[in-house]
Amino acid sequence: MDQEEVWAFTVAMYGRDGVAKLCLDLQERCDLDVNMLLFMFFLGQKGLAPLSISALEASVRDWRENVIKPLRQTRRHLRDDPRASAQELRQKVKSDELQAERIEQHILCEAVETVPSDDPMAAAHAYLSPNRFALDQQACDRALGDLTRMMGIA
Repeated sequence: MDQEEVWAFTVAMYGRDGVAKLCLDLQERCDLDVNMLLFMFFLGQKGLAPLSISALEASVRDWRENVIKPLRQTRRHLRDDPRASAQELRQKVKSDELQAERIEQHILCEAVETVPSDDPMAAAHAYLSPNRFALDQQACDRALGDLTRMMGIA
């Protein structure tokens, strides 16, 4: 899987109006992995689905828990510190967090085993589901519908 193509897709989709806000809301509400969700959308647009979402989650779990989340927590902790030096550090941590997110996508690209899929939404639906998150089916469907509309994908 082309890591640069995945990253370009992620950056483009995340940058669309409303996508970041909704993704971050899902991240906060139910610990959704935004990278994983956008990776599922990428696969769907390529006519693919992962053989095992659980295997993909396992492949990035250690990285996510021990690198990404601590960086995110540090960045958030620094958010309200009025000192210029703290804000400079926050910007460095933010950059490191983004690099860590990119590394997570590289891990996903290396770990994924795919199967063909006629449904471009199958992977995203399988990931963002009540089976994985503390959301009911209606909330999952609404979030997926909003995201596909904002991203301009089918």
